[in-house]
Amino acid sequence: MSQRPGRIHPFLVDRIFLSGLACAYVVYLMAFGHVLYLWMFAPSDPITEHQIDVTSNTAVQHWTVANMRNAIDDDQQNGDVSSLTQERGTVTGQGKASLQQGQPPSDESLSYPLSTVGKVFFTNAAGQNMSCSGTAVTSPNSSVVDTAGHCFYQHGDWMQNVLFCPQYDNGNTPYGCWAARDLEIPSDWLNAKPNDYHHDFGMAIVAANSHGLLTDVVGGAGWAYNQPVNQPFYACGYPAMHPFDGQTRQSCEGSPGTSWQHGGGNVVSIPCAMNGGSSGGPWFIKIGDKWYLNGHNDFISSLIPGHMFSPYYDDTWYALYDKASK
Repeated sequence: MSQRPGRIHPFLVDRIFLSGLACAYVVYLMAFGHVLYLWMFAPSDPITEHQIDVTSNTAVQHWTVANMRNAIDDDQQNGDVSSLTQERGTVTGQGKASLQQGQPPSDESLSYPLSTVGKVFFTNAAGQNMSCSGTAVTSPNSSVVDTAGHCFYQHGDWMQNVLFCPQYDNGNTPYGCWAARDLEIPSDWLNAKPNDYHHDFGMAIVAANSHGLLTDVVGGAGWAYNQPVNQPFYACGYPAMHPFDGQTRQSCEGSPGTSWQHGGGNVVSIPCAMNGGSSGGPWFIKIGDKWYLNGHNDFISSLIPGHMFSPYYDDTWYALYDKASK
């Protein structure tokens, strides 16, 4: 006698269906889970880039000698004194120290690394012509300028008509000026809390001018980061507030640094009386017989009058440089 085919129990049907559904879900997670994780949890780009939407000629033509001489100094930032705590010993969170030798200028008669120092001109969102200081830095693209982040981005707005004029002197620019085509700042400067300047870094990538690429002409300063601060710093810049006029380069010679905790990180101070307009001007250190950029004029504080502060050049500074240099 033939047997009738057995029926599958309804509960077994449910179990088979649920098992298949579970398998499909596992395959889904394997295929799309990584993408979903990156979308939800991966860190955003630590560097924010802003492309200039005008041509180089537009910026160059904007900056007549009269406009340069009449540019308002970018007011020196004033650090919240309550957020400054002097460090004891080494800088907190200091990473591996690194450095890169500089690139002397093609004209051997120029004094290097001072040949790399100049004024940064820009127009703010209100249409005011303003100025900072900056440094041409050695890089693979021969086109990087280092300065303070607040010279490129302030109060929720990017600056326009950004121009770098190395060896500026009372309206004279012996090799001309280089117009920025891209601006970069750390993303945590973009979103920085008030009175937190520990990552007030800025870099511009400039277009070639009639003389050529920037550092091929005036040289590029060597750089160093994650360095000890208890060594002499040599600061330069174009201060424009009394008793200075912003038309000539000034300096503070050979003062040792002091490390501080400030905002969300570390800053360094040196005795120096430069003021508004000097923001972004370089701090050089000397290792052996070579000079290296290792800080910049950034803010002052009533806690210690007559001193200048710089963000500590750390891994974030290098990440900014690395992206700008490619």
